[in-house]
Amino acid sequence: MAKKIKIPGLSEKLDAKTVSELSEKHFSRYGEFLVSFELSKHGWNVYTPVYDEYIDILIHKYYCKVCKKLWNHTPELICKQCGKDFTKTQKNKIQTGVCKDCGEAQTGNKSKCSKCGKTNILRRPSCDKCHGEIEMKKHKCECGSTKYETKFRTIQVKSSRIEDNKNSYAIDMKPKDLIEDGLHFYIWCLIDNDDRPHFLVMTVKNFVETMGKSLQGISFFKDQDRQHFNATDFGKWGKYINRFDKLE
Repeated sequence: MAKKIKIPGLSEKLDAKTVSELSEKHFSRYGEFLVSFELSKHGWNVYTPVYDEYIDILIHKYYCKVCKKLWNHTPELICKQCGKDFTKTQKNKIQTGVCKDCGEAQTGNKSKCSKCGKTNILRRPSCDKCHGEIEMKKHKCECGSTKYETKFRTIQVKSSRIEDNKNSYAIDMKPKDLIEDGLHFYIWCLIDNDDRPHFLVMTVKNFVETMGKSLQGISFFKDQDRQHFNATDFGKWGKYINRFDKLE
């Protein structure tokens, strides 16, 4: 069992729980959160359905149609005159306008020019370097492409802790989990005795092929199939460890 976290200065009552102490309901949600965070590390936007219809997570991402890299939706803010880029770190330097009489760049919403005092102010996003107009330009990929696409996937999460007095995990699967539309995936979140997560990622087809003839077994037909496998090498399921590339 994992060691409890000790917080200096706090009483024993406030010590954090280990994963093994979570209720089944809370552990299930804990596994879904861990999977969500891991998916975000792989560039996916993660959403939770309002209703549980054997889909625990919806994910999607934008990617370049040509080179397949992640697409950046943030538009570029570029000065039309000198080309200065205000997109990321320079936004606070964007001026609010320019005086038409003296050309002085303006800050704030004052009605009079800060230099000549006249009121002939042209309100526009302006460059602090050359006073040129700043325009918004659609993002372009590093490969030069301006085209992007969207991927959607549905995920069913199954979570397991190491079984008591054993060196194995256990996952329950049912016939109704077999959503075979090509966009549905399983992610099994397996928590070891040090509270570290391990992720097995597979397609429905992968699951069916790995199960083989046992998929036709009585236990599976009766909604009672339970897969037990080694907690060290994950048995026949080990080939799916961290296979997040399958989601692509």
